[in-house]
Amino acid sequence: MLRFAVSTMAALLLLCSASGRAQNQNNSGATPPSPQPGASSQNPNQNPDSRKPRPDYQPAPFTLHAEARVVLSDVMVTDSKGNPIHGLPRTDFHVYDNGQLQNVDSFQEHTVQQSEKYTPASESGSAGTFSNAYLKTLPPVLNVVVIDIANLGVVYQMYLYSQLTKFFQQAPLDQPIAVYLRAGSGCFLVQDFTADRNLLLTALRRAIPRIPPTGREWLNDLDTMHRLALLLGPVQGRKNVLWFSGGSTLFMREDPQIIEDYANWRVLYDELEQERIALYPIDARGLTVEGGGRMIRQQMLMNDMAQATGGHAIYNSNGLKEAAAHLMDVDRSYYTLTYSPQNFKRDNKYHKIKIELADGSHYKLSYRQGYFADGSVGGSADLIAAPRPRTRVLSDGQKITLPGFTTEPITFQARLLEASLPELTQSKPTATLQAAEPRKKSKPYVVRYTVPAADLTIVPDGDKQKIAMGVASIELSDVGTLADKRMEEIRFNIPNDKLAQVQGKSIVIDQPVNLRRDDKYLYLAVWDPTSGRAGTVQVPIEIPK
Repeated sequence: MLRFAVSTMAALLLLCSASGRAQNQNNSGATPPSPQPGASSQNPNQNPDSRKPRPDYQPAPFTLHAEARVVLSDVMVTDSKGNPIHGLPRTDFHVYDNGQLQNVDSFQEHTVQQSEKYTPASESGSAGTFSNAYLKTLPPVLNVVVIDIANLGVVYQMYLYSQLTKFFQQAPLDQPIAVYLRAGSGCFLVQDFTADRNLLLTALRRAIPRIPPTGREWLNDLDTMHRLALLLGPVQGRKNVLWFSGGSTLFMREDPQIIEDYANWRVLYDELEQERIALYPIDARGLTVEGGGRMIRQQMLMNDMAQATGGHAIYNSNGLKEAAAHLMDVDRSYYTLTYSPQNFKRDNKYHKIKIELADGSHYKLSYRQGYFADGSVGGSADLIAAPRPRTRVLSDGQKITLPGFTTEPITFQARLLEASLPELTQSKPTATLQAAEPRKKSKPYVVRYTVPAADLTIVPDGDKQKIAMGVASIELSDVGTLADKRMEEIRFNIPNDKLAQVQGKSIVIDQPVNLRRDDKYLYLAVWDPTSGRAGTVQVPIEIPK
């Protein structure tokens, strides 16, 4: 599976199908670029073929044969006060897979030292310019704040707002944070990874307080986690999700085999394992007078969810700010080990993992409790350590070399410009796509994508070279529902004598969009259909009257 392409395109399609408010529009066509003759565009919305992967992949069918499988486990070791323990050697860790002792193939201790300030490659360049270049400089462990108001009344939201305001005001300058909001059945990004305290506070003001959604008694956390796993797919490393809510409704167990029809939950367990997501459910109600069986069941669910993924649940505490700060302080220290299960069979069964310390010490170990042997996750140990280039055979029989499966995303810049700005005519783009159909009470804008040509695959074709790329813009409301979308592919033919002029430069694409005042976020994506690489950028927008 091409990790970035599948994760990015699956997230795009998931966003496009998240709301009944989706508008069906004919957005086909593009103006051929004069600098590069032979450009053309295709609109994937008109031909929903296999070019776009499904957002809900299915586990492999039942098979029974022996093969290699690499299990990666992040282990946090803390003392009785929750402080991390450093300096443990590989020989201290004993790993059991379904009760059978395993050989540890690789072992690494992560002790990220606290630095003065996080300095990304580029969070947002000049004013009005947005980029995902920060992905190149992210630390190996990341923190995601999820604000879940599905079961959280306005009064509790105000308390959470106060606590998170203090937390963001004192957030570490060397640890970027992403903020997501669950205001209904879905979950969407409010602020991408940043260490800018002002941006985090602005995102908090955008998120809460607000009236909880109707019909929330029927909501569960399954869809939220599925969306998070897809949206966090392009981000490498361990992700700790600090999930502030009014109590979990997800029946996710430490041992999924006790769940009725547990086989249908394999997809979620696989996604969380693949993206190395650890859940830290935090009860935003703090210490309340509520009690009874409902509160106890919610707390049990939070514990099960945390233990299943290697996290820790926090409830019955008014110190939400202190709890979040402590988690961010200790989660930068952990151990990563891998092993290949002996006599492994892809039989779709759940394998229980147990990790112990050799001296039987009283330290607490937090780690993922198991995995499914369904073939959706895993590979050889050397592939995980150093992805190998791969060869693809094109339709004409030509072979091209592509990046490894776990490669970096495409990094690009995007600008949102009013359609009437003189700048659009003063600087000529490589290609201008066809104007979008006007929306009622909308204002015309142009999204200008600047993509390094080096990030795209150039395919020889006789006396010319071919480049294919896709761009997508998705407008979301303040609750993450779909307002409009454009997804198009563009193809360029470059004469061989012009190739040197293209290499080392950027391809600039202008995509007209129509935005309304209730559009609050613009989710942008660029992908290379040949190599499978992709990249995304989210832009907060404020449309004036």
